[in-house]
Amino acid sequence: MRKLLIGLLALVVIVVGGLLALPLFISSDAVKNELIARIEAATGQPVRIDGPVSVSVLPTASLSAEGIGFGAADGGSEAFTVDSVAFGLSLIPLISGEVEIDAVTIERPRIVVAVDETGATNWDPAPVAGDPQSIEALIESTPGGAEAPVADALTALERLTIRRVNIVDGTLIYQDVASGTTETVEALTLEVSMPEMVGAGSAEGQFTWGGQTHQIALSVGERPVTTLLTNIPVELTLGSASGSAKLAGTALTDTALFTGGLEASGDSLAGFLAGFGAALPEAPAFADFELSGSVAIDDANVLVEALEGEIGGTAVAGGMRMAYDRARPGIGLKLALGRLDTAALAPAEETEAEDEPLDLSALGLFDLNADITAAEIVLGDATLTDLGADVSVAGGVLTTTIRSVTVSGAPGNGTITVDARDAVPAISGTLRLDGLDVGALAALAGTQAPVTGTAGLDVAFRTAGAMPDALIANLEASGSASLTDGTATGLEIADYVGGDAAADRIDDIDVTARFESLGSPVSLDGALTWRDERFTIAARANARALVEGAESEVSLNASSNRVNFGFAGVASADGFGTGKVAIATPSLRDLLAWIGQPIAPGGGLAAFSIDGTVALAPDRFTFDKTAFSLDASRGIGTGEIVFADKPEVKAGLAMSVLDVTPYLEASGATTDAGSGDAAIDFGGLGAVDASLNLRAESIIADTVTIGPSALTVQLAGGALEASLTEMALYEGAGTGAVRIDGAGGTPTVAASFQLQDVAAGPFLTDAIGFRRVEGRGDFTFALQTAGASQSALLTGLAGDGAMEIRNGAILGINIPAMLQNLSVNTLLGWRPGNDRTDFSEINATFIIANGVMTNDDLVMAGPEFALNGAGTIDLPAQSIAYSVNPQVANRKGQLKDYGVPVRIEGPLGDPKIYPEVQGIIQNQVQGVLEDPEGALDQIRNVGGDLFGGGDNKKDEKKADKKKADQDGGKKKDDNKKKSKKKDKKDGDEKETLTDQVLDLLQNQ
Repeated sequence: MRKLLIGLLALVVIVVGGLLALPLFISSDAVKNELIARIEAATGQPVRIDGPVSVSVLPTASLSAEGIGFGAADGGSEAFTVDSVAFGLSLIPLISGEVEIDAVTIERPRIVVAVDETGATNWDPAPVAGDPQSIEALIESTPGGAEAPVADALTALERLTIRRVNIVDGTLIYQDVASGTTETVEALTLEVSMPEMVGAGSAEGQFTWGGQTHQIALSVGERPVTTLLTNIPVELTLGSASGSAKLAGTALTDTALFTGGLEASGDSLAGFLAGFGAALPEAPAFADFELSGSVAIDDANVLVEALEGEIGGTAVAGGMRMAYDRARPGIGLKLALGRLDTAALAPAEETEAEDEPLDLSALGLFDLNADITAAEIVLGDATLTDLGADVSVAGGVLTTTIRSVTVSGAPGNGTITVDARDAVPAISGTLRLDGLDVGALAALAGTQAPVTGTAGLDVAFRTAGAMPDALIANLEASGSASLTDGTATGLEIADYVGGDAAADRIDDIDVTARFESLGSPVSLDGALTWRDERFTIAARANARALVEGAESEVSLNASSNRVNFGFAGVASADGFGTGKVAIATPSLRDLLAWIGQPIAPGGGLAAFSIDGTVALAPDRFTFDKTAFSLDASRGIGTGEIVFADKPEVKAGLAMSVLDVTPYLEASGATTDAGSGDAAIDFGGLGAVDASLNLRAESIIADTVTIGPSALTVQLAGGALEASLTEMALYEGAGTGAVRIDGAGGTPTVAASFQLQDVAAGPFLTDAIGFRRVEGRGDFTFALQTAGASQSALLTGLAGDGAMEIRNGAILGINIPAMLQNLSVNTLLGWRPGNDRTDFSEINATFIIANGVMTNDDLVMAGPEFALNGAGTIDLPAQSIAYSVNPQVANRKGQLKDYGVPVRIEGPLGDPKIYPEVQGIIQNQVQGVLEDPEGALDQIRNVGGDLFGGGDNKKDEKKADKKKADQDGGKKKDDNKKKSKKKDKKDGDEKETLTDQVLDLLQNQ
């Protein structure tokens, strides 16, 4: 640079000297030719002067020329042109050897500086052997100049005075061949005052660059003759409407082109730099500025040190070195920032985004190594502190390494790389944060989601694209994110769970999400609390597909004390699609109420599970060949549940067990009479509407067990109608129908059944609690009742029926033995034991009114007895009152009337059974007191021959005597003794029975 300046000044001396040496009285053409020759000799380049050249000497010497131009030193196109140049020369100072130029006017000069890929300019001469290599060398090689060193030229300059130089409408063009960029300075107007070359001088003017008009002011201080072109005191000021910058110091020192201080200030740094081709957004962060520092410029570097001040309210300090003696300028930067609010980086006025390709070509124009620190950076609600980053640019690749940063109290680090070497830029990087406040993280993501908690982030990302949309579309990332002690609110799902405001909030979130790419599934593990229920969760889904509203393969498992849920299939953000689901809950009723689908109070609907293929949509739940269990019921079904104010169920079910006991217990419709006055409610039937077709291997209704059956169920408006078209009941078969209407104020129940060849014992035990019959039987009945309690239902029971039991037994009693062995215990009432009475048939019909079953045609027959009778069974009171007329077989197997009725009465499960002998005795009580033996005879007469009296007794004695005679002697004596003993025993029995009867009568 120093050589270039010295060479240009020497060129001026040569040209001026040549003009002075010209004869004063020659033609203008001769002057033109001589001037061209002199300039070509000095520059080594062809010179043209297209316009006229005029020379005059009176009253002062003057010269003007037009259309001047000469080529570049490298042999390229013209590097300098000027429309016209004119100057005047004072003659008198020439007498003393001084050269005094009154004025120089240069109109529309045009200078082109082109820099190629190697950094050489078009002003640098081509290195050809034997040719001059510098302006100094050119001067030395000119004729007569071999003895004239550069010092002579400088000595000549000492005697040169240029009072005024005017440059009008000049143009300076800078071309960078490597980047293909061109910068143009236009409308340059400059007035230079230099009374003496060693004296003070000044230059003032303006120019246009980057669409802005800039003012320029240069002052040069006095210096010794010996330092004509060294250690020049200078002060240069550049200004525009947006601000100004001033350099004050010394130019052309022994080591630098310039050293001194820098001061810059203004209202808009963005506006000021825009005038020099540097683009910054018109934002508050780049508004008012005030900077100071020291500057040193040499042939290879620009060094800025001790830089300090403020830009847009942010304190800055640091330094910079720019090296330009290389193919690409290199920049070293150390910058420390105070507090920066990134909101101030946003343009003051929103502009519509233009869909234009990203231009990152500037990254290929320079190399950069920067160390940037910041005390505090505000990004929305988030605050970054203690930022330390290394930024490098090399070969079109920008790499930012965040050594350390604290984000809302969380330490972190990361890298970002921007590769602009290809036509399509690529961006990649990593980010690691630990202990980040999730609210600040949401602010970083540009969302206002009300989320709190502590987050961790470990992510690697990459993308590529020439357009902003392409960068977003091609974004890929992998890594993990975690949230602990988290809370999320504002979910807006309360309406889906019955309006519970707590549903809009999730608490105690402790989860970790992992993903291999944005297009691959995200796995999520952890726990959270929703509506006071703690869930352990594990999920996997394609998050990008769900966000875009598309379907995704989804797996989800959530478990809590209330419910365990699992799903694996296809789903979308609107709800689950089709897949495998498994649900288990200890109480379906509680679960439905918890999710906002409460059902009316009732029994059952407790333990529930489902496992199979389902489709879940916002309004319905469908299932296909799905295994399920509810309470004690189990089966497989296909159907759907439609969610509404009242759920609707349509299904076909194959049940291994259908147990309706829980629902009967809730309504009070069981055989347990313990809480008969408690209010019952069939309102549970109004919880859903249903249409079911089902087959069941077993149906359990309280104590009644039904075998393989087929039935249809219609449930609507709180009324249930069930039709059993096939029913295996207690080893038999049957059909039936049940209707329960719980919609009205008073529930009603109706049932009709036809049962064939059932096991009578288990059936009667389960149906009415009577456990003392076995056999095979047929039963038909049609019943109806109404009531708001169990006792009311039993009291209101009405209907009729019939039964026939075959080849069975009455358990706990031997009727013939009881009647044949009359004792005081029998008279007091027989209690069931371990005996049994076999029978061939029992037939009866009955009617029921007000819960009391009445029968008047009971017929029972067996091998040793027969009876008929009538009576009642009071179901509400669980009691029986029957009177039967028995016939009992004698020793010859002949049926004989017992003579008195037998009473069966008392609790249904433990009745007393006894003959009505007491009534006969009571009718003759007075006679019995007077003649006990007569009373006993009367009782024996009631039992007929059953008590050993009459002809049978005599026949037995005759037979005994005949046998004794045949046995002879001793045996005959033994028989006599036995006969006497037997007579005595009969007497004793007679006394004992008499005493018992008397005691009985006395206690009446």
